[in-house]
Amino acid sequence: MIKRLLFLLVVLLPAASCNNDSNKASNQELKLNDLEYFETQGVNVLVYNNLFTGGFNDEKTSGIELIHHGVRTAQGGAVRLSHTPEQWDLVPAIPTRTVDSIANTIESVLRYEDYDFDSRVIVSPKGKGVEISVYLDKPLPAALEGAAGFNLEFLPSQYWNKTFLMDGRLNRFPRYAVGNTITRPNSEKPKQFKGYVTSDDRGTGRFIDPLPLEKGRTILMAPEDPERLVKISSEDADLMLFDGRILAQNGWFVVRSLLPAGKTGKVLTWTVEPNAIKGWIREPNIGLSQVGYIPSQPKISVIELDRKDKVLAKASIYKVGEDGSATKVFSGKIEPWGDYFKYHYVKFDFSSVSIPGIYYIQYGDIKTNNFLIDDKVYDKITDATSDIWIPIHMNHMFVNEAYRVWHGEPFKEGYLQAPAPTDHFDMHRQGPTTDTKYKGLELIPGLNVGGFFDAGDFDIETGANIGVVQNFVQIWEYFKPPRDQTFVDQKQRYVDLHRPDGIPDILQFIEHGTLNLLAQAEIIGHMASTLSNSVLDNYHHLGDA
Repeated sequence: MIKRLLFLLVVLLPAASCNNDSNKASNQELKLNDLEYFETQGVNVLVYNNLFTGGFNDEKTSGIELIHHGVRTAQGGAVRLSHTPEQWDLVPAIPTRTVDSIANTIESVLRYEDYDFDSRVIVSPKGKGVEISVYLDKPLPAALEGAAGFNLEFLPSQYWNKTFLMDGRLNRFPRYAVGNTITRPNSEKPKQFKGYVTSDDRGTGRFIDPLPLEKGRTILMAPEDPERLVKISSEDADLMLFDGRILAQNGWFVVRSLLPAGKTGKVLTWTVEPNAIKGWIREPNIGLSQVGYIPSQPKISVIELDRKDKVLAKASIYKVGEDGSATKVFSGKIEPWGDYFKYHYVKFDFSSVSIPGIYYIQYGDIKTNNFLIDDKVYDKITDATSDIWIPIHMNHMFVNEAYRVWHGEPFKEGYLQAPAPTDHFDMHRQGPTTDTKYKGLELIPGLNVGGFFDAGDFDIETGANIGVVQNFVQIWEYFKPPRDQTFVDQKQRYVDLHRPDGIPDILQFIEHGTLNLLAQAEIIGHMASTLSNSVLDNYHHLGDA
């Protein structure tokens, strides 16, 4: 009985993508539009409309991209040099991109200058999807055999815990990064941007190489979810599915086929078929102030609509009573605004609603989250920023919140003078001289004091730090906020959130930012552009400082 049920699942799930249910595949074919990408209602396939860049290269909005029922679910479609590309991996330049409206194709040349390696990718409509073909005019360079392949990356949050079938074999996308890896000699690792190295091999001389979760000739992704159902097939190469989060937390699921060695001409062909729900219309996106509104201010909602959606004549405001009931208190006309890129925008003015209370907007069947109208909606708007966001960015301090440690004391060992010249991975450069009395890689004592992290990084961008201090000074001069919810002890290098210490927090923030500026002026004689990590593996980590 169990064997029979498993067999039925394998047969029936793929068939579900082909029936006539309105939630399943339609007969709409992708067409090349005037904006130079392929589209049908609910599906857009962009082909190098957005180009790769070097440096950080974590934009995740490049290459061949799929906008699937209103969500960018896939991107990065290109010839790449690793199974799961990460930040600072080499990316292809796109020297030419040719759109042929007669042939209904988009052809792009992809070039890796470091390897003198060119490929051509041609995309054209085929059935309910697109055909992606890779051409080589010269065989793969020997150094890229077993490394160069065509990749397409899928957003994990749209697929985790959903199922997939590879050649009919059942499986599920993992919620957390799992999978097997091997290690290989560093000599086999493809070059990275400007020669940087993102990993720390701990002296082993080997790098981590993920193994595929599955491989086969046809993968059916999320057959149970019509909005995310995608079928990819290849007749001339195996498809491999990888979990890019194995190497980087911002990695995506990667479908990949290796390019064959010693061949020219058309060396790889994929057919990619994203499901298009018949008659699908993107749900209206109703914009409103999450903070709320004071009674006397203008109140205008901007509503973003699918261009094929019918604009309704009116929207309504509902007031939530103390008993939980909702009562319509206002209904107003929808006014046109216009088009912007692929959406149509309208406005809904409800400025006349001024009685304090809890409200929501209803447009057709769509209800927004609730919002407040009250004289005091702005009174506490900065509390989360001053109580949490600012203090957790205090560098050179141990920052604690209740049972949680945001970070220990960063850069406790101090800073080294960057050698001249240095091309730093955070887009900084040390010129031909150090402009200090310190030699390259010599410890500069005393700089590890005060200052605020650059947002999202464990470094100090001095220009930004100056701006932060100036803003704090202006806030104090204009408003003198007495708020005190943060304990700051410079001697102990300790910060504790939600713990008053008798001193206005803003004054302690001013002091903290100024301490680092004074240290730079007194110790090296001028401002440094940045105080940063010297090792890339430390710079990009997402854990404790």
